[in-house]
Amino acid sequence: MNLEKKSSPPQADYRLGTLYGLATAILLALQPPFSAPAARNLTSIDFMGFTQCALLFSVPLLIAQADSRRDFAVILLDVRYWPKLAVVFCVGVIGLALFDIGLSSTHPIITAATLNLTPFWATLVAFVVTKRSISISPTLFFGSFLTAFCGAMVIAWSQIDVEPDVLLHDVIESALHSKWIYAVPTPIFFALSGTLVFKWFSEFDEQAAIAANFVVSSLVLIPVALVMSDFGRQSHFTEESKTAILLLLVGTLANSAAGRVFYQKALTATQNDNGYVTMFFLLMPGLTSLISFALSRWIADLRFISGPGFFLGLALVTTPLLLLSLSAARATASPTVPGRSGPALLR
Repeated sequence: MNLEKKSSPPQADYRLGTLYGLATAILLALQPPFSAPAARNLTSIDFMGFTQCALLFSVPLLIAQADSRRDFAVILLDVRYWPKLAVVFCVGVIGLALFDIGLSSTHPIITAATLNLTPFWATLVAFVVTKRSISISPTLFFGSFLTAFCGAMVIAWSQIDVEPDVLLHDVIESALHSKWIYAVPTPIFFALSGTLVFKWFSEFDEQAAIAANFVVSSLVLIPVALVMSDFGRQSHFTEESKTAILLLLVGTLANSAAGRVFYQKALTATQNDNGYVTMFFLLMPGLTSLISFALSRWIADLRFISGPGFFLGLALVTTPLLLLSLSAARATASPTVPGRSGPALLR
């Protein structure tokens, strides 16, 4: 009997996955407001260098527990995991490069549309890499995605203080003349990174796996920043740039460190239902706007436009996500179907 329990696959816990997914969305939403001053005051190479420093600083916090330190050492010292660490690193770098090429000069609405497609791509990535299909009704899932996607776009539209006809003209011009097409696969690489970490390092503690990947990226990208710019050698930092760097470090610790750990925990809880987990990322435009409002008193250029569009978009995002989470929770709690090892699928 004990052997059967050990050999049976773990059951997905969507209640826990929902909590981790919400926490991830909140932490990821912190980065845009906190990194805005750094994006304005630093070059892209310096921005990358300081971001990698923040990730390296987060490693001692991630492996504070003895179990995490043990798993961290195993991952880094066992040569069998080096190719996997290299693949995850390359996936992340390619995604960042495509993001920088495609979205660095495009209109914010196009950027929002590209990033808000993450749940769709994440669902495909999970299915292709680990054969993991969604565990709720596809009609409910994609209906919720389309509604929440539209809501997230309404929020993004509402936060641009320009006349609608001028805004539409600017979006069309940017779509015709910018390189946004290169950024279309960016969400794929983000989702692929999370799925590969789940597939290859699921027997280890999530913090340890993330910390090991941070070490690899920092050991490569920090020297690149040192060679390609005056990163770390500037002696004339202004007060404004020092504040921007400090805010960037805080935002990176919240977003890329804590946020990434909660993202991996959400994937573990849902057994790599990447589409479901990333569905909560559609809350980020609304959360970022509210965080910007809270910080606008201290950080220049942050603002929040309160109006019918924002609240309409927020309702369009939160309502389907609530229905989706309730349906997933019922699927977890429903009795096991004979011949299956998990909860009954909702159809």
